[in-house]
Amino acid sequence: MVALLITGGLVLLAGTEPLLWSLLAGVPVVALLLAIFGWSGLWLLRRMTFRQLSLRLAVNRLLCRPFQTMTQLAAFSLSFMLLALLVMVRGDLLSRWQQQLPPDSPNYFLLNMTQPQIPQVNELLAKYHVKPTEYFPVVLARLTEINGQSALEWADKKHPKSTTVRRELNLTWVKRLPPFNTLVEGSWPPKSKEVSLDQGVAERLQIHIGDKLTFTGDTRTFQVTVSSLRKVDWESLHPNFIFIFDKETLENQPATWLTSFHYLGHENWPGDKNRSGDGKMLTELNRHFPTISMLDIGGMIKQIQGILQQVSRALEIMVVLVMLCGGLLLLAQIQVGMNQRQLELVVYRTLGASKPLLRRTLWSEFALLGFMAGLAAAFGAEIALWLLQTKVFEFPWQPQWQMWLVLPLISSALLSLCGGWLGIRLLRRQGQYRRLPE
Repeated sequence: MVALLITGGLVLLAGTEPLLWSLLAGVPVVALLLAIFGWSGLWLLRRMTFRQLSLRLAVNRLLCRPFQTMTQLAAFSLSFMLLALLVMVRGDLLSRWQQQLPPDSPNYFLLNMTQPQIPQVNELLAKYHVKPTEYFPVVLARLTEINGQSALEWADKKHPKSTTVRRELNLTWVKRLPPFNTLVEGSWPPKSKEVSLDQGVAERLQIHIGDKLTFTGDTRTFQVTVSSLRKVDWESLHPNFIFIFDKETLENQPATWLTSFHYLGHENWPGDKNRSGDGKMLTELNRHFPTISMLDIGGMIKQIQGILQQVSRALEIMVVLVMLCGGLLLLAQIQVGMNQRQLELVVYRTLGASKPLLRRTLWSEFALLGFMAGLAAAFGAEIALWLLQTKVFEFPWQPQWQMWLVLPLISSALLSLCGGWLGIRLLRRQGQYRRLPE
């Protein structure tokens, strides 16, 4: 019933997106895998020889009821895994994402320049010791046909959510391969009636080398052949383009120019906090070139950093809530098995077990359960962090070795304390009926 209520609430909030159903289906799958991982570890412990009788009894008891043990392992390991992910995402991934941009990355873009204005802009930037990146011509056009078929119809079949065919595109021409572009397939540079295409867009729209693309500009319609595919680093903050042509193909289209630069006096840019930030150059640019549009990337970065700080605070609250819920779940899971353990105490008492032996057995049982749950949680968290680092944030993978040590120790200590405390209460209750020998 609870699962249905949670699923219904998520559907109402997030709709019926495939990602939601993937997450809902993934939770029990991950829990099952973690449980199997932890139970396999206990099974390996059974093959080991322990001198202490309490450890042998603890391992045997955990393995004699595999369903109950796997259920507890699934609950504990999933809780510890989520807690570890929240801590690591807040403390490592978000900070690395904020710091991944080099200090000298462009924080300003100048748009809608005319070609005669380029030398004047260069002169003004040089006055303030600012070096712009390469100047690129920009031609506005729409992709209207792909291999003789309407681009909208083609996109609806191949990738319905693609925006490439639903908006005006920035086209350019250049002979030298731009920075942060890597030639993946084909030949460079594009020749007359040829175009170089971003690999990501080509994969989404299933466009290959040799395909025919038709563009409609302000003055005419022109057709080109795809001659190469490029891998573009869109996170470099440098000018990048989906389509790159040769000059002859676009020379009859009206064009403006753009460039970017890093202004050291900008007070909002990371690493420039010691600068004056007076903005004299920006004021002079606006005064001398009122028709040039200026895009402030530094201000956007500052806003993103503010959003990340708010997300970080929200994650702190989530960590506290997960810890509280995990503690309640821990006590509930342990309390479930106490009635069965009370019957077992009678059997152990009949066989002559002492009170210290039973106490050590309970502590060992929960410590082993917590240790294996911690190992399984570290395994699951490491895989999730690998996916986040490489697929989402696109960072080089860095294994979190300290998590493999800290998480099993914390979970083992936490479960042994809670289980041992409840076990002592159970022993005292049992002692009210029949005193156990010391």
